[in-house]
Amino acid sequence: MQTVLNQMNTLPGIVGSMVYDKEGQVLAQAFPTLFDGEALANAAGILLYGASGLEVAAGSISMLDFRFRDSRVVVRPVKGATLFLLCTAQANLQFLNISVGMAIPKIENLVANQAALPKPVPPSRAALDAKAPASKGIEGNAEKLQGFEKVFLKMDSWMRKKSDE
Repeated sequence: MQTVLNQMNTLPGIVGSMVYDKEGQVLAQAFPTLFDGEALANAAGILLYGASGLEVAAGSISMLDFRFRDSRVVVRPVKGATLFLLCTAQANLQFLNISVGMAIPKIENLVANQAALPKPVPPSRAALDAKAPASKGIEGNAEKLQGFEKVFLKMDSWMRKKSDE
């Protein structure tokens, strides 16, 4: 699955990608090192919960497209899992959908054949507090936010730094 995600990341406008299962557990991810596993797992859990609510209200979902400043998040359900793509705001959605459409059968096959992984043990609050940076920049402000807003702000901040380089 890692190979498929790495190939997805070569498409214009894609910054990172991941696949998470129906419980929100990240099965595979291909993100720059700035994005730690905990932030990605939090995003997966929040999107899983939010998408479930949308399905109850509106029926089956074929794609979610979130935009915020210089970032775009595209979420596509696949059999047994969900594909998550972090993109730049300039990503071409039509081209992206064609490419994702070709990758989905591969991902579905890999998800179906993947053995159940043990659930990760979340770190204790004390360990998280000890690990938290004392910066006063955007990352420090993001630490005060909750849920998806926190994760998305970190992703957007990273993309802004990349576009400035």
